[in-house]
Amino acid sequence: MEREILPVSQTLLETIKESVESFAELIAKTMDADVLIVDNNLNVIAKTSLYFRLYSPVDLQCVIGQVLISQKKILVEDRKKHESCMRCPSYEECRIAGMIGVPVFYNGRIIGAVALILPRHRVPLLFGNVERATEFMENTAAVMTEGLRYNDEYSAIRRETLEKEQVLDNLDAGLVYTDNMGEIQYCNRAFRELFGVHESCLGENILTLLPHRILRDYLQDRRPIRNLKVSMEHAGSQFFGFLTCTESLIYGENRHLIFSFRSISNIWADASAAGIGSMVTLEWCRGWLFEDSVLERAKALAVTEQPVLIQGPQNSINEMASKAICNYSDRSAMGMVNVYCNNIYREFFEQFLFSRFGEIQRANHGTLVLYQVENLPLYLQERLLAFMKTRELLLEDSQVLKCDVRLIFTTTANLKELCERGFFLEELYYRLEYSTLLLAPVQESRTRLAALLDSGLEFYKSRYGKPSVALSKEAKLKLLNRSWGNDPNEIEKTLERIVRDHDGLVTGRELAAMGLYRAEGEGVSAISEMEKEKIEKLLSSGYSKVEIAKMLGIGRATLYRKMAEYHLK
Repeated sequence: MEREILPVSQTLLETIKESVESFAELIAKTMDADVLIVDNNLNVIAKTSLYFRLYSPVDLQCVIGQVLISQKKILVEDRKKHESCMRCPSYEECRIAGMIGVPVFYNGRIIGAVALILPRHRVPLLFGNVERATEFMENTAAVMTEGLRYNDEYSAIRRETLEKEQVLDNLDAGLVYTDNMGEIQYCNRAFRELFGVHESCLGENILTLLPHRILRDYLQDRRPIRNLKVSMEHAGSQFFGFLTCTESLIYGENRHLIFSFRSISNIWADASAAGIGSMVTLEWCRGWLFEDSVLERAKALAVTEQPVLIQGPQNSINEMASKAICNYSDRSAMGMVNVYCNNIYREFFEQFLFSRFGEIQRANHGTLVLYQVENLPLYLQERLLAFMKTRELLLEDSQVLKCDVRLIFTTTANLKELCERGFFLEELYYRLEYSTLLLAPVQESRTRLAALLDSGLEFYKSRYGKPSVALSKEAKLKLLNRSWGNDPNEIEKTLERIVRDHDGLVTGRELAAMGLYRAEGEGVSAISEMEKEKIEKLLSSGYSKVEIAKMLGIGRATLYRKMAEYHLK
């Protein structure tokens, strides 16, 4: 296959110009002739002036240009017999008698040409043994390109080193690499920040920088150290965390030492990030938090990229649903950022959400959950709506920042009613209306409440080592009929107290002694209060009167009568 001339912005011969000029001088003195070296862009890289001070501009029509085109050596013993020379405009004035031109190759492609330019008295002598002269020129060209090979190898090594250093600079752990005696060869950005040092520490012994007994002992006995908790100080910077010291063998004989410093704060931050919602799954919620129909609806919403609205009367259950949906989605591995909407932070909340380093940008490629979105001010609802349309954040300096974020909203309010009252944007509500997950209180379903009581009781029996604790039929019925309000944590606290304070069978009388329900004989007023509280909470949760009547097992007329009796709107 023919080699190609590949011109580039800076040619290879230009990168070693000084070396090429030295080779030109050497060839000229050895061969007693002038030398011209050009690159593959016809730029003159080096020339000598032993006999000829001026050369015509180099172009493709001249002899050295023809060497580049043909990629073969060209010998001109008599220019009167060489067609290229005779076509030259300077033919009559030219005093060059002969020429030997050879191409210069590197890695299989031509990168230039070398020409030996002969005065009249040198032609007979050199052309008397032209093979030897040509061989010398070709060997010289090959030697000249070795400088390129060295440059390439050095550049590759340096590039690889820089890439590795950039990777190490992005690690949270502080890393130090030393020679066998502890002299610092490299330290990453995290190490410099942990101990307040600069790159000037390179070449310094690590014991001079950190004169700690643990490091001194390691350099003496070389026993590996794995995650040893230490406290160190340098220049006012206090480090408290874990130290790892290991030895590395390079090329079978050169030993180097690697020191890793991981601060406690970084470990806690990673642990917290990994723990948020990571254990909450839809299957874990099945039966006691969500009914099967709700679970299937949640799965269907989770696998889309659409924003999701979770509407239910209990904040804690809404939060668990959002985590379960996030973990079921395709973005589960990208993390979740939680924002609790509260317009009390009015001076800071917009920047907290929409700035360059705000929560929306922090959730990029992941999921952003806005809890109790009904508390979000209208002007921020408008900015959020604009972001949902464009996936762009308009920053204060008029720059535009693109963010790929999946949005989940939770609310305990009736957003449609808030829209009618002017407290929530209608367009934002209608964007969420068809991807809404409605959650009923746990205690609304006796089956779910019974499952919650059973699983909770077993959990606390295991935690407190009391396998004998059990609820009598009467006690369980009392708990099932009790009004728990909208806080499922009240159920958990009650179950824990029952297990903690009792052994064996727990009766209704013992529950009454704990104040968990009203004893018989306290009158109809207590029942009325419970009924009023029940209806009031269902109304505030956004359920229709038809749904409430069905939940309570009464007719709509009865519900209206009771609402009028209890002065409920």
